[in-house]
Amino acid sequence: MDLRRKTLIWEPGDSTNSLYVVRAGIVKLSKTSDEGRELTLGFFTRDQLLGELGVVSDSPHDTTAEAYEDTQLFRVPKDDFVRVMMRHPPLALRMVKLVGERRQRLENRVESLLFKSAHSRLAGLFLDLVRDFGVRDSRGHIVNLKLTHKEIANLIGATRETVSFAILDMRRDGLILTEGKRVIIVDESKLRHLRDS
Repeated sequence: MDLRRKTLIWEPGDSTNSLYVVRAGIVKLSKTSDEGRELTLGFFTRDQLLGELGVVSDSPHDTTAEAYEDTQLFRVPKDDFVRVMMRHPPLALRMVKLVGERRQRLENRVESLLFKSAHSRLAGLFLDLVRDFGVRDSRGHIVNLKLTHKEIANLIGATRETVSFAILDMRRDGLILTEGKRVIIVDESKLRHLRDS
């Protein structure tokens, strides 16, 4: 399925009857509080699986998934996927591992939101984005995902103003460069130190 930017894939209350593989583009997964505040849970790109919790739960979605840019998805009906897993135990094991890894990442983010400074959370985010979207160049690693300061704030549970000041500090300290909405990671070791402080 080909989706234009901002097209909803699912929203809270929708059935978890399908899984999706991203073939091209980027999908954003988010959750909105009762007060209307959005927290971005993550971005998914080429060859990544979405909706995997539907395999282990019949509960409807409690998140929103939307095409962050023009995106191409491969949809797999949940029942078909479960049948294939039953016939191929290594696939079932990979699914368990994937669910566990994603849960661990979310737990780490919750811990970070509760106990780390905005600067530390931002450093951690940039390191995560380098892992998933990093492209090496002569200056360091370009995060090949264009994010506004507001979108970054939604990822780390901060205000846009706090993110703007933290980015200025990181630029001044030589940890990052910015080009429009793109971030270039210049000093990963200093970012790791800031993340862990």
